Amino acid sequence: MSASAAPYGYTLALWTATAITSSERGAPEAPEVLALLAGATLAFVALAAVAHGGTRMVPDRSAPAATRIWAAFHLPMAACAALLSLLLARCSTGPLLWGLVGTTTTTVYLLGVSAQFQCFSARRVTGKS
Repeated sequence: MSASAAPYGYTLALWTATAITSSERGAPEAPEVLALLAGATLAFVALAAVAHGGTRMVPDRSAPAATRIWAAFHLPMAACAALLSLLLARCSTGPLLWGLVGTTTTTVYLLGVSAQFQCFSARRVTGKS
């Protein structure tokens, strides 16, 4: 179950951001869908490149159960991505809008989950859980 938490959370965040944007601007056409895909992919690759240079991609040891549970709480990241998508939809259109939605959603989700996981891991290590 813990292995599916990140894909599940990212799906929720991206779906919510896409639904918010669609409700403001209508369904995306093919170029806009491709822009969303490109934005999300580029953000993922860029963040992976930064992370790979500074930290290991696979942890040395398994995180405690409480850390895994709290780090799997994706509502803040999905809500933030949705809010940013709503703001983007009100000031942009076309493929640029959809590329920005993909980029910001991916960035918000990955950085948010990383920060959340680090926060709960640090609390657990210092004994303040």
